[in-house]
Amino acid sequence: MGAVQKLATVVIVGLVALASVLVVYLADEPNRRAAEAAEQEEVAVERGISTYLNNCVTCHGPGGEGLTAQDGRIGLPLGGNTRQARAAQEVNQSQDPIERQQRYDLIVETLHQGRNAMPAFGRGAEGGAVLNDEEIHELATMIQHVDWDLVYNDVIAANDGVYPPAPPTTPAAAAAQAPAGAAAAPAAPPAGAPPADGAAAQAPAAPAATLEGYDIGWRLNGQDSAAENLTLTVAPGSTISLPNVGASLHNFAVDDLGVSVDMPVGQTVEATIPADAPAGQYEFYCNVPGHKALMNGILVIDSAAAPPAAAQAPAGATPAEGTPAPAGAPPAEQAAVPTLEGYDIGWRFEGQDSASADVTITVAPGAKIPLLNAGVSPHNFAVDAFDNMVVDMPIGQTVEATIPADAAPGEYEFYCNVPGHKALMTGTLIVQ
Repeated sequence: MGAVQKLATVVIVGLVALASVLVVYLADEPNRRAAEAAEQEEVAVERGISTYLNNCVTCHGPGGEGLTAQDGRIGLPLGGNTRQARAAQEVNQSQDPIERQQRYDLIVETLHQGRNAMPAFGRGAEGGAVLNDEEIHELATMIQHVDWDLVYNDVIAANDGVYPPAPPTTPAAAAAQAPAGAAAAPAAPPAGAPPADGAAAQAPAAPAATLEGYDIGWRLNGQDSAAENLTLTVAPGSTISLPNVGASLHNFAVDDLGVSVDMPVGQTVEATIPADAPAGQYEFYCNVPGHKALMNGILVIDSAAAPPAAAQAPAGATPAEGTPAPAGAPPAEQAAVPTLEGYDIGWRFEGQDSASADVTITVAPGAKIPLLNAGVSPHNFAVDAFDNMVVDMPIGQTVEATIPADAAPGEYEFYCNVPGHKALMTGTLIVQ
C-alpha cells in the first residue's frame, strides 16, 4: 500500500509541475506572439527597403524626403528630415492604431492603383503588376516602421558612397550621355570667328513639333497626355523638339522605329524620325520606370504632314516684342502680381517652393493673383479669412483670384483644400 501511495504522490507532483509549466507557457504567449510579430515586421521592413531602392528612389528620394526643387524629385514625401517629410512621417507612422490601419490601407491601395501623378505598381498597372501583393505589403510596412536614416545609408552604399547624382545639366555632360537617335546640337563658333571656308550660313530646319515633357505627362499643342490621348503627326525624316520642363528625367521612345532619346532635366533635345519610316501609326512613350501610364501617345507618320507650327513658348515666357496678346488676356498694367503656380504637390512663387520653405505673397487690396495649375491633379486657392474664398484651378489652366477690395491689412493663410494637399500647399498672404 505504501508503494501505491508513493506512486500516486509522484504522479500528482508531476501533474502539478506540468500544469505549472503550462500555465507559465500560456501566460507568456502574448510575449512570444509579440516577438514573432516583431521578427516578421523586421523581415518585411528589410525586404521593403530593397523594393524601395529598386522602384521608388527616383521620385521619393534616398531618405524618403520626396519632392525638392534642388534635387529634382517629384514624389510626395514619406519621411525624413525636411519640414514636409517630418509631417508625412508623423502621419504614416501614427501611434493611433485606427489611424495607422487607415494609413496602411491607403498606402496599399495607392501602390496598387496609383494616385494623381504616381503610376500604379500593383493590380492597376498597365500591362500587368510591377509588384505583387506580398511586395506591396512589405513596402507599406516599411513606410510605416522604417528609420529613414537607414534607408538613406543603404541608398548611399548602393551608389558607391555618394548621393545619387542628378541628371547632367552641362552641355558636355549631356553630350556624353546623348543616346542613339538624339540630334546633337552643333558647337557654337567663338565670338567673331568667320565661317569655315566654303561653308554657307545655313539656318537649322525648324522642328516638326515641340513635345514638352513635364511631371508626369506630355504637352502638345494644348493637348495633355494626363487628361487625353495625344496624337503627333509628322513626315518621315522630321525632327521633334523635346524640352523637359519637369523635375525628373524623361525619355522619348518609339520601339518600332528604334528611337530612344533621353531628356535631361531643364534641357531641350531632338528626336529624329528615320527618313525611311513607313507610313502608319506607332506608339511613343516615356520609358522611365513608372512614367509610361501617363506619358504615351500615337505617332502618325504621314509624308503629307503639315509644316511645323510656330514654336510654343513655355508657361511664363514673355512674348516677343510685337507679338499680339492672346484673346482675353489682361492688359500688361493689370498683371502686377507674379503667377502663383500649383504643381504636384506644392506651390511655386518667384523662386519660393512650398515643398521646402514657406511661400509668402504680398499684394494690395483688390489685387488679382494669376493661378496656374501646372500639375496633373486639381488644385484650388483658398483663404478662409475672406469669407471662405475658394478659387478652383483646373489642370493646365490659368485662373485668377481677386483679393477683396476691403481686405484689411495683415497676414492671412492661403492653401489648397483638395484632400491631402494642405500639408504641402500652404503659404502666407500679406495684404498691405
